Amino acid sequence: MERHIKNLNWMEFGDLVKKIKGVILPIGTMEAHGCTNLGTDITIPEYQAEYLAEKLDLLIAPSINYGITRTLLPYSGSMTVTQESFIAYVSEISQSLIRNGFEWILYLNGHGGHIQELTDIGRSLWKETGGKSISIHWWELCEKLTREFFGEAGGHAGLDETAMVMAANPDLVKENLYSNSIIFQVRAGAQPYPQGGTILLYEEKQGKPRFDKREADSYANEVNKHLETYIKEVLVGWRKGQV
Repeated sequence: MERHIKNLNWMEFGDLVKKIKGVILPIGTMEAHGCTNLGTDITIPEYQAEYLAEKLDLLIAPSINYGITRTLLPYSGSMTVTQESFIAYVSEISQSLIRNGFEWILYLNGHGGHIQELTDIGRSLWKETGGKSISIHWWELCEKLTREFFGEAGGHAGLDETAMVMAANPDLVKENLYSNSIIFQVRAGAQPYPQGGTILLYEEKQGKPRFDKREADSYANEVNKHLETYIKEVLVGWRKGQV
């Protein structure tokens, strides 16, 4: 079954939206990511969307590829939009999706630069349309899983993100470009601008990328199942609360 809205005819969409009440909106940005692609933050949620759409019977809206890039913006290939533009654009898309018949939106987010903005968008969507939403920031939701799976914490363009990109498309992981020189240890109480590297580690000696495809596939499968479980819990809660 075709789940990508952009590939459906308008009449096909009209029939499906009568039965399928949830839609996934993948959201990321263009940003330097160590030895993975500039679009890492959209590659991952798009990959997750394919899994979740099948498991939860959802449609997939066209992705939002540009978000709010902050401390890595000066690095080559990083791009951004303003906070005002992002909020207005995502809000209007969301309202269009609800107007077309969806009852709820899954914001599947791959980028940490606009977490609060998505929270605000979801709250406003309810006030303005009655549409419900779930915002998922997968690396935060799966932080405990990452530690248990790898035995250490992840990081920006670190072992968790690199593994997810490798599972999605190994051609987008450039192991030959990896070196310790692009790693930067983030420390509390200090904030350089731009950041001192494009692989950012948040715990000492933890989170460096690995390049094992089998391990990456196994990790990605666990992440996807974890997201599925959480979303199901929310849907059950909504039904019990009759919202």
